[in-house]
Amino acid sequence: MIHIEGFWKSRLPGARAPSGSKLPGWCERVTAINGFVEPTLTVVQGDPNVARLIIIAAPGAVGKSSYARALSAATNSVLVDLARTSPLGGNFFTGGLANAFEPRALLDAAEGEIGLVVDALDEAQMRAGPQGYEAGLLDLAGIAANPSAVPAVLLGRALAAEDAYLLLSAKGYNASLLKIEFFDEDQASQYLQKKLPIVAARSEGVASAFETHDAVFRGLAEEARAKLMAVTGCVETHFAGYAPVLDAICEFTLDSDGGLNPQAKLSKLKAASQIELIEEITNSILEREQGKLKSQFREQHPAATDGTLNRLYTPEEQLERVAFCLFGGDIPACPELSTEAYYTTYQEMVERFAPQHPFVFGNGVASNPVFAAYVVAWALRESRQADVVRRAVLAKPNLISGIIFELYDRRLRAAPDAEMPLSDVGILYQALNSQIVPGQRVQLEISDQDTGNGAPAIEVNFEILERINPSTNEAPLGRAWGPYSTMAETVLELHSPFSNVYVSAPITVQLGDGIIQQIGAPTELSVEALLITAKEVLVHSGGADVPKELQTVALFADEADCGGVQPVSVRDEVALSVSWPGAKAFPWNTYVVDVPAAADEDVTFMRRRLRRILTAFRSHSKGALVRLAAKIHSSRMTKDARGVALVERLKEDKILVPFDAGKFYRLDPDLMGMTLGVGYQALAQSRFTPESDSYLADVLANLNRG
Repeated sequence: MIHIEGFWKSRLPGARAPSGSKLPGWCERVTAINGFVEPTLTVVQGDPNVARLIIIAAPGAVGKSSYARALSAATNSVLVDLARTSPLGGNFFTGGLANAFEPRALLDAAEGEIGLVVDALDEAQMRAGPQGYEAGLLDLAGIAANPSAVPAVLLGRALAAEDAYLLLSAKGYNASLLKIEFFDEDQASQYLQKKLPIVAARSEGVASAFETHDAVFRGLAEEARAKLMAVTGCVETHFAGYAPVLDAICEFTLDSDGGLNPQAKLSKLKAASQIELIEEITNSILEREQGKLKSQFREQHPAATDGTLNRLYTPEEQLERVAFCLFGGDIPACPELSTEAYYTTYQEMVERFAPQHPFVFGNGVASNPVFAAYVVAWALRESRQADVVRRAVLAKPNLISGIIFELYDRRLRAAPDAEMPLSDVGILYQALNSQIVPGQRVQLEISDQDTGNGAPAIEVNFEILERINPSTNEAPLGRAWGPYSTMAETVLELHSPFSNVYVSAPITVQLGDGIIQQIGAPTELSVEALLITAKEVLVHSGGADVPKELQTVALFADEADCGGVQPVSVRDEVALSVSWPGAKAFPWNTYVVDVPAAADEDVTFMRRRLRRILTAFRSHSKGALVRLAAKIHSSRMTKDARGVALVERLKEDKILVPFDAGKFYRLDPDLMGMTLGVGYQALAQSRFTPESDSYLADVLANLNRG
């Protein structure tokens, strides 16, 4: 087991904390966060007992920064918070040690007298770009490789941590990748028991009540968590072991108004799902805040009617004001009141209440990731300031947590015939990415579907893919969401590094945040308009476990605005192909695909069906290049009798092989290449051949004869 006492103190011995840091983010003599509960660490790759660089991955908001502080405190190591330092680059750590402390500090680190715990790899990756990120990590690796140095510890979200491990291992450094698990039942209970008195101490009245009736309050908190544990799927999603959810339970248990009557709160815990319980907790806090203001308002205006009081500080108005505090935009309007005196009093009260709202820690900072997620999901679906929130969240990925997805999904499903704006899809894709652990990937698929009335519908699907077991070539089924309906009126924005994104629809896609856009294989975009606002595009592998057939990135568009990109870099033997008017100009000209014209419109139609059907196969559940049979037979894939005939012919020729009682199809890429004269990568790039066109023409001829 990897514990601070039993493992880390022996792996990071002899360090002494320097003093007087002169640089932001270089923290010495840190202390563990009050109420810290040590989580479980498990080994993903490498041997942490001998590694010189030990990388710890965690989903968003699980507690990696708390762990970093506790580890630094226990081992007298320097905590380097990359979210607060200057961006990573060459000589970042060697220069940082000397400038933060003294020139001697670099020698002390090489001799094992200074240890380094490095937090926020994910934020550093976003700020520095790939070259600066790589240079900074290699600089650290050079320090840690000294035989006398103690190992360096790095922490970040799953994708950034995996990238760091792969980079350092590929460069020949001895690295190990660990992951922080969600709290198990005992750890979650410990967390609640430690956190409750901390929350109670914020208010003198609640602290007194907690001291008198602590067993009752602790019982209420455990009851709330038990409700989560009883929900189907809760264990799989780790919801009841998620620190922000446990924090929200503590807030709910000890709110200063209703907190003195815990039995009344027990009656509210009737949620049918985790998200409903979070909504119960959140709504109870909003109702409490409204009740506090109404009570104070009535003291000053005893004649105020219930109708007037009920318009004051409603949950919706509170959410608008919290959203304004966190994200900016227009100042929320006050409700209509019957007298100027009412209005003056209300304005004064709101000015006091809003900055102290339980959802807000400070101006622009949420008090809790769950509360922040609730506000974001509400604002995207309900608020007039939805565009402001979208821009703020896309600009600050650290605002995104996994729970946003479930909260958003619940609100969307509650509204009949509601559509998911394309402008929300990128945020939700990032939200799912903040949930995953090493070995998982998020897949996004957007496709058009003929409705029969001339207006194409567009569907959005999300899925979390699980890593394939190399010994069995299989993987457990991942979780999937959708299809959601969307329209092409807004823009799909993807800013952060992404892979496993498949878009085939008449929409506009915008990539980049002005600096760099990283695109991992496999990715296929076939869209109406493509905008790339980055100065540089980096195309790379989506991971060591991606099959060679899927090491492809294809960017096709009817029109594009990519003139600001300089340069385009392709790594890891990924096949990049692009096609749009003007793509033959530098730096895209090397990767342009010229699609030969088909003999007639029918063959053109069949080309689209063939590419759509075969490139729909993904490397996930049950082995490589597999797809649910129902997906292949859907009208979205086949369109009409010609597409149906194509699927049947592919089955006859054993290119598609049914298995698991016909539930799945497996694609044989080798037989596909021999029969059609085109391989999987070439097909993804629309590189059709005379052999493939002849095959498609034969399918059409047989259909006409039949």
